[in-house]
Amino acid sequence: MPPISGPADGPVAVTGASGYIGSHVVKNLVEHGYTVRATVRDATREDKTSYLLAMNGKGEGSVEIIACDLFKAHEGEYDDVFKGCSAVFHVAADLGTDPAYGERDPQRTFDGCMTATKGVLDSCAKAGTVKRVVYTSSSAAVMGLGPGGKGGGGYEYQDDDWAGAGPYETIEDRWTVTHRKTGEPRKLWLLERQAYAMGKVEAEQYAYAFAEKNDFDVCSVCPCHVLGPLMAKAHNTTWQKRIGQMLMGETGHEGRRHSLWNIIDVRDIAESQRLMAESDVAKNRSRYLLTATDESGELTVQELVDTMRDLFPDINVAGGYEPEDCLDEPHAKCTKAIRELGLKTHSVRDTLKATGDSLINLGAIQPAMK
Repeated sequence: MPPISGPADGPVAVTGASGYIGSHVVKNLVEHGYTVRATVRDATREDKTSYLLAMNGKGEGSVEIIACDLFKAHEGEYDDVFKGCSAVFHVAADLGTDPAYGERDPQRTFDGCMTATKGVLDSCAKAGTVKRVVYTSSSAAVMGLGPGGKGGGGYEYQDDDWAGAGPYETIEDRWTVTHRKTGEPRKLWLLERQAYAMGKVEAEQYAYAFAEKNDFDVCSVCPCHVLGPLMAKAHNTTWQKRIGQMLMGETGHEGRRHSLWNIIDVRDIAESQRLMAESDVAKNRSRYLLTATDESGELTVQELVDTMRDLFPDINVAGGYEPEDCLDEPHAKCTKAIRELGLKTHSVRDTLKATGDSLINLGAIQPAMK
């Protein structure tokens, strides 16, 4: 299937448009002249929609907000939204980071990846106009979660690596393991940290096979530690939140194993997604790690703290925290995206400064001034 040629091909749709990555995808598309149908879970929440509406009039394109429930995707929730669309950017996933929607649940996390993506793809096929779907997967689908596997010893992950993939006939076979101490079977999709990786792997592989049968392409991005400017307080989650904790004089690492920060700018993820939709090199099953540009983006915890202290000299970054040595993983570069898509990335210092500045300017944190 040929790529889309640009805004003249018709509107495009973005699922999960109010999220951190989704909102930047919408912004990039609007700035490049696209008419964007932005789907969100709750269109009445100004804290998660005002920054999207503010994009109208600031670019050659426009954005319309449409309420869609990801967990009703299998019921045809997106059928009307995708009609006439030339491309769909499927960013939505349930990460359990918004307390308004309940506590995290591993089964819900998996369903938000796998079951919901099936419904989104069904709606793309029904539309009959969608040429390309750009799917936001995760480096978790490449590397897995937790130490071990290929990651040890400084292994450099490649775009075609898969977490947990193997010659199994069913999802249950692939993701049921034996507990090393008790010998009892463990269902990984019921474990919070594994349900997400499992869901992304299965959704990606299903999407490629589905696209082959339905005459459109699916291309995927697999981001790692996503940082960069926030558009709203609601985006202060996950990795951004840890940066904020450091700026508040805390460590930003409670409850997490120490490993490298492999940093990619959210603006680069958004740019790469538009380029994938327009690329005549990308095709079905094209997969791009969105990770560090080079070694400068692979920071030990100590290097991250030192860089933040240099960028924010008037702030008591991380207090008196002195990090312990961290694991030499994960290593991965976005070389393929740079080579094939022509992606031009932000420097890691630019990314970290933009992250911290936006957290402060939005009032998401109160920095620990010296």
